[in-house]
Amino acid sequence: MEKAEKRRQIVDSAYREDLPAISSGALQNNCLFSPDFIFTALAAFSNSFGLQMLVATLPVYVISSLGGNQAQAGLVSGSLAFTALLFRPFVGWLTDAWRRRPLILIGTFCYGFANVFYLMANSIPRLLLGRLVHGLGLSCYSTAANAYIADIAPFRRRAEAVGLFTAMQAMGLIIGPVAGFLIINRLGFRNLFYFSGGLAFMAFFISLIPRERRPASEIKKQTWSWRSGIIALDALPAAWMALCMGMGFGAVSAFISIFAGSRGIKNPGFFFMVQAVALIISRLFAGRLADRHGRAVVIVPGVSLMSAALILLPLAYRFDHFAVAASLLGLGFGAAQPASMALLIDSVSPDQRGLATSTYYTGFDVGISLGSLLFGLLAQVWGFGIMWPVAGICTLSGLGGFFIQADKRR
Repeated sequence: MEKAEKRRQIVDSAYREDLPAISSGALQNNCLFSPDFIFTALAAFSNSFGLQMLVATLPVYVISSLGGNQAQAGLVSGSLAFTALLFRPFVGWLTDAWRRRPLILIGTFCYGFANVFYLMANSIPRLLLGRLVHGLGLSCYSTAANAYIADIAPFRRRAEAVGLFTAMQAMGLIIGPVAGFLIINRLGFRNLFYFSGGLAFMAFFISLIPRERRPASEIKKQTWSWRSGIIALDALPAAWMALCMGMGFGAVSAFISIFAGSRGIKNPGFFFMVQAVALIISRLFAGRLADRHGRAVVIVPGVSLMSAALILLPLAYRFDHFAVAASLLGLGFGAAQPASMALLIDSVSPDQRGLATSTYYTGFDVGISLGSLLFGLLAQVWGFGIMWPVAGICTLSGLGGFFIQADKRR
């Protein structure tokens, strides 16, 4: 305990030395629930609600309405993260060199505009065009919004702030998939796209309210270059951890609906709902636990639970079996992801937060893309009974990145 407290004092001291004036309020004021935080979290919920409607249902749309196969369903699911990956290097640099909120607004607008393409799509290539626009939005929004939360969060409540912010996104995950399946069953896919687009534009208008915490006069002028504008080297271990978690999540996002349907589950969206409830439960206490007792107390068990959930999925034949796997996955990811983000922010200077966040999510995007594409091919050749345990092992390997990142923090 004494060593942990000493390390935290060292990090706190270093943070105070490097902290620019724009964030001094976050250090002096321990209040987390400011109007800026609340409205940003509400916008995150609205964005997530609309997005998660599509994550669960688009693979079904590809197979049932467009005549695609499992590999093509994986391609459509993974293309969102892949296109976000293409934009992240520039967006991460721009978040530091410019401001957070303009990129948040660009991101939310793209979320809504992508649904216009979905409405017009009558083939997989046209659907992929919509995913390109959605990927740009995901890249802008997730990078800038997380950097903005780091700007306004009190230092000693950083993991808690990240956890609560992402818990609001998980609220969308609770109702999004279930609502998505209800809409397509009763109203069809066209109305699903109207609902999803409306939620995204609602997030856009909510995002107009919070204030920018980085005045232009205090932002360091940075010139983009191939060496300094693509990735933050100090963030690579955390990005590896995100990549491994993303591979597991990519497999679940792309194939759990198809897999659960093959096992007789009528509404696979309930898997996502159970997962999200567990995720929120874990984030209500995991962030505070990570702030008080260290990141390892939360990250190591969290990644291990994610891996166990995936390895157990081939044994699932009833709803309660799927509920257990969803609970483990939600508890694990809900604990590990915000704590790993907080660990990363601990390790970089404030003027590198945007690029470091971009690097982290680049790893996550690569993982989701690989998980959707490679595991789709694996399921096509060897079946889901082999695919899920392989995904679990890949997720567990992310702990290697944690130990390296934790060593950097010291």
